[in-house]
Amino acid sequence: MRRLFTILAAVTALFAGAAVLQLKLAVQEKADEVKALANQIHEDREAIRVLEAEWAYLTTPRALQEKSIRFLALMPPAAEQILSEPDRIPFRPRGVEAEEDPGVLLPTAAKAKSTSQPNKPDKEKGPTL
Repeated sequence: MRRLFTILAAVTALFAGAAVLQLKLAVQEKADEVKALANQIHEDREAIRVLEAEWAYLTTPRALQEKSIRFLALMPPAAEQILSEPDRIPFRPRGVEAEEDPGVLLPTAAKAKSTSQPNKPDKEKGPTL
């Protein structure tokens, strides 16, 4: 009986040792995952900080003005162009068509307009509104 009890205790100790070892490995694996997630969170926060700084720089009034001049070919309004009263804005009467603007800054639009005949709509494009 004593021998059976000793064998049973040894087997139980082996199973308990194996379970503790497996638990230790699982805990280490989870700890490694937590460290990897913490590193990823740190890297993401750093990337967010860099992107916010870049966004702040790109949206400064000076940078926006330089980009609008460079890419949109727009200039800041002159003092004569600013109206003090919004009800003085001239509106086109109903039914009156707008004339072509000879001062178009985009060369591709000017070429496209000069190649088509004015007052005749293109058959492919459909009627102009």
